[in-house]
Amino acid sequence: MERSGWDQEEGSSPMGMHDFANFAAPAPHPGEHLREDYLPAYGLSAGALAKAMGLKDRARIERLVREKQSVTADTALRLAKVFGTSPQYWINLQTTHDLSKAAIEGRGELERIEQLHAPA
Repeated sequence: MERSGWDQEEGSSPMGMHDFANFAAPAPHPGEHLREDYLPAYGLSAGALAKAMGLKDRARIERLVREKQSVTADTALRLAKVFGTSPQYWINLQTTHDLSKAAIEGRGELERIEQLHAPA
């Protein structure tokens, strides 16, 4: 599923590593995955998910699905437990989003940086 104009094949390797220099738009925020894929599939509201995750209120989940909050380690652990995924899955979604966004914002400056090579 393509989101936000992000083409996963353009700039990814078979090992899942990305060449962020070629991204036209940031990779999807984990909240988008949660909002578009997980909540509907499980028939959950933000409040119901928060309750299933053992949270006191739904604010964290509401901010996450609105893409106003990042996935923290604690959130990744709870999401993994609820959905039967791994915490790394959720952290990697967040990291990929953050790296792609930073690469796009700093593209010009990053292009001027030369790779260093150790002396022979």
